[in-house]
Amino acid sequence: MIRCRKSSSRSSGSPPPMKRCSSASVASLCSTSASIDCSSRTIGQRKVNEDFGSLNNSFLEKICNILRFDALNLQSTTMRNANMLSSLDADDGYVSNIPHYGVDVCFTNQYHYSASELEPYRLIGDPEMDNLLSQIKNVGAFDDIISAAAAAYRDSTRDDTSRNLAQFYRHYEKVPSWVDFDQLQRGIDVFLAYLPAAGCALYYRSLVGGFSIPKIVGVLKSTRYLITDRKKTLERLIDTGGLLAACFAPTGAKHAAASLRPGGRGWLAALRVRVLHAKVRRRLLQLKRTSDDGQSIEVWDVEKNGIPINQEDMVGTLLAFSVNVLLGIEIFAGKPLPVGEQLDYLALWRYIGWLLGIDTPESEDMSSNCDEAAPVSLPPIDPCGPSILHSYASLESIILHLLHPEPSSCDLVKHLLSVRGLFAFRAEVCRSLLGAPLADSLGLPKSCCWQGWRIDAIQIFVLNCLLKASVYSFFMCFRFYTLLTMSCPWFKTKATVWHGRLQRKFLQKWEKGHSSRMSVSKRSPSCPFSMVMPPQI
Repeated sequence: MIRCRKSSSRSSGSPPPMKRCSSASVASLCSTSASIDCSSRTIGQRKVNEDFGSLNNSFLEKICNILRFDALNLQSTTMRNANMLSSLDADDGYVSNIPHYGVDVCFTNQYHYSASELEPYRLIGDPEMDNLLSQIKNVGAFDDIISAAAAAYRDSTRDDTSRNLAQFYRHYEKVPSWVDFDQLQRGIDVFLAYLPAAGCALYYRSLVGGFSIPKIVGVLKSTRYLITDRKKTLERLIDTGGLLAACFAPTGAKHAAASLRPGGRGWLAALRVRVLHAKVRRRLLQLKRTSDDGQSIEVWDVEKNGIPINQEDMVGTLLAFSVNVLLGIEIFAGKPLPVGEQLDYLALWRYIGWLLGIDTPESEDMSSNCDEAAPVSLPPIDPCGPSILHSYASLESIILHLLHPEPSSCDLVKHLLSVRGLFAFRAEVCRSLLGAPLADSLGLPKSCCWQGWRIDAIQIFVLNCLLKASVYSFFMCFRFYTLLTMSCPWFKTKATVWHGRLQRKFLQKWEKGHSSRMSVSKRSPSCPFSMVMPPQI
């Protein structure tokens, strides 16, 4: 049942139509955000005035950087673009500057994926888990497949179904060769240390921005995930937080990353979420409706949307929880995290992605979840490895391919931001983390718009100014807290411990809340990540 193959290098597919950049354009892509002062100076100006002016400009620039929040022009983007351009093959390297919602993406054929390269991944779901479920009779929405696999693994007398379950369990009990649990623990510590900024980035930048992709909205609509009443939406969001807490909350064990080791709490949670995705995928592909002429036709349009919860969708979601969070922390802090912390955090999500069913190299010559039935063998995208450049370029590629909001995206975003009230405040925070162009496309309201001297217009303007000031104060508090965490080792240690306790308390509360929900539904005991709301037409 376990499908492994020799991991081939990425095929050299044709990039989108583009031309080789001139030396001038390459230089412009590598330039830093600080522009060179080319204004003419008087010949007789004294050197002491030049030195003082340079010092004054540098000081003012630092002050402006501290006070400014810019989601579109990040320091790390400039550095990555320079590194990518310097590493391009002189003979085969092509680069194109592609504007997309206020961001100029430095698209290279050696690091990025074109639309034609990504499309085949939309026809692949999770071959290993899909095949496993197809061999189990009468899989229920609340059945705990992972517990059944663990029981089959321990049982010596097995039928065919039990052997398949045991084989699956055995596969993920043996971790890939690149896994270093000490590094995974450092990645967990990165998330815990910067939890306030990471949490806001997950909600306002990753969730809102990522779930505005029309092809993902189709799955959300059919499963009624995040688009029913506010109480149900809040429960779904809390369930996502439950997965994170199960993976990252301290366990008290002496071993590093104990919750993510085989059999650990986070390890089990990730595999159960994977089963949930497979159940939804299977249900959507089985749904049929009767046409006007009485024929039975499939509800899900595979040709238009691809397989539900396919490899590209899962890769994009993983990058939203990893790379996009790093970008969100950078927006709050005004500077990127150290490279070592970024690598540790990406390694953490590479391992979680492997558990969730994303095709990932397990060693130098084997990958984890390839589709042998596919007409063309596709190399794994491996979004969170093996380099920072690859991870960020993969996110940019998927954004260029999928992020084109439609009216359905706007409706979902407004619903998400209205879950617990304060819509105007949340929308303004979202604008600051996404950038104005994308926020405008998602229909998020603008504040501080002068509409004339009418009394009602003046009142609205004053309220908008107060809103703007409150959001800016919110960002400044987060910047101070994040920078203090980055610069003070003692405070960082204390923050990591404190945030870990918060995660542990949240996990305990979530587990009790889930038990209550399941008892009301008369489904106790059941899988912690059950298909509570099966897909409908």
